[in-house]
Amino acid sequence: MSAAHAAGLCKAEETTVFSCELKQNHKTVSLCASKSFTEQGGFLQYRFGQPNKIELTYPQELKGSLARFGYDEYSRPDLSTFVVGFNNGGYRYELMETTEGGSDDGTTTRKLIVTSKAKKSVELTCLDNERTVSDITTLGGVLKCDKGHEIMDGSCN
Repeated sequence: MSAAHAAGLCKAEETTVFSCELKQNHKTVSLCASKSFTEQGGFLQYRFGQPNKIELTYPQELKGSLARFGYDEYSRPDLSTFVVGFNNGGYRYELMETTEGGSDDGTTTRKLIVTSKAKKSVELTCLDNERTVSDITTLGGVLKCDKGHEIMDGSCN
């Protein structure tokens, strides 16, 4: 896994796997990992809020945190989508990155999608700026296969 510098809500001693400011509310969503993050160990933690006020941290306990997240991807010519998801308190959280078009002229969008059975899903779009970090594709070989999301025919079985 490549080591991105700490950004967003991640600490200096952590690796930022994903981080962006959300267009709708200007809050930050970050996926932070230990520097020694591999399939055999380390931690992964989701954080949401602002640097001076983190509103949600998942999971609270870092030990065994890798098992709480899942990963899937879908690719076809001129389209690729990568998803990291988890369930918490009756809600489903997904960080999604989609690239459409060729590698030279394609557009990439990143989103936070939150759903619950009782409410309509909420999609928050990441701003595309210099503070955005995404190494989400590196999680494919580390996290378990996750079929709990909207993408059908993903690559994991």
